[in-house]
Order: sequence, then C-alpha cells, then structure tokens
Amino acid sequence: MNKLNVKLTLLFSLSLFSPWIIRSNLKAEEITKIVNPDNGNKYFLTPEMTWENAQQWAEKKGGNLVTINDEKENQWLVETFLTPETKFLWIGINDVEKEGDFVWISGEKSDYFNWAKGEPNNNPEHGGEHFGTLNGIANPFDRPVGTWSDAPAHAILRGIVEKVTDED
Repeated sequence: MNKLNVKLTLLFSLSLFSPWIIRSNLKAEEITKIVNPDNGNKYFLTPEMTWENAQQWAEKKGGNLVTINDEKENQWLVETFLTPETKFLWIGINDVEKEGDFVWISGEKSDYFNWAKGEPNNNPEHGGEHFGTLNGIANPFDRPVGTWSDAPAHAILRGIVEKVTDED
C-alpha cells in the first residue's frame, strides 16, 4: 500500500468511529448550573436547538425552559447568561395552543411580561412565531437587551433551563 492509500484508509476508519467519539463526549458533557440567590432555583443553558427540542432536553435534565416571574429575575438572567455575542435565548413562554395566548411551559402563572415594542408579532414572513426568546446584546433587530420576542419553530438557539429547587 502506498502512503496515500494508508492515509485514506486511516481517514475512513476514523470517520466510522467519529459519531461514537462525539456521542461519548456529549454523554460526559458537564452542565454548569448557576443558582439564583433570590429563589434558590438552578439555571443552565441548552445546546443550540429548536424551542421544542430545547424543552424536551430541559425535561430530561429535570427542568423546563425558564419561567420569568418578575423584572428582578429577568435582569438576573440577562446579567448571568447574555454575552456580547448572544442574539437570542429561548425562554419558556409560547402560544402553541392558542394564537396570542402566551403561557409558560412549566404551567406556572406569571403576570410579568417584557415584550419588546411590536412583539409578539407572529411574523408571517417566518411562517408564524410561537416561541419566546430573551433578546440578547447582539440581536440583529436592535431590540432592547432583556426584552422578549417571539420566534419561529425552525429557529436554532440555546435556551435557559430552570430547575426548581424542590425538584433537585
């Protein structure tokens, strides 16, 4: 076998094992949980995925996408999870069941809303928008940081997971 054939054989062999290597690394992935000192709940980020997949991932980890109960919690989330590169992060509010009737996926009731001006808008150009996001520092629409927008089902973002204290 010449050197080129050896290299190609080695490359092919490695490609067969790369899915296993990636999966094994994901299993060993460490999740950094941050405790909110005001409510004692634990928070962490999902990988990038759709809102529905992020919620399923959160449930597997024992939580839900975050329910934001007041301005203080909203500000804590902004200060804790937004970086200069953050465009948007999923939050747990949605209107999947009834258009315009936004509810929290956790089932919690909250009278606090922080929609950006003109939001939620169910933008038909995106095929409708049913899932809440926290607007980040780098959001391309120049919305105030920490306000909320609705986003389409096909968007791929990280989400904020909240794990309530007594569910440890």
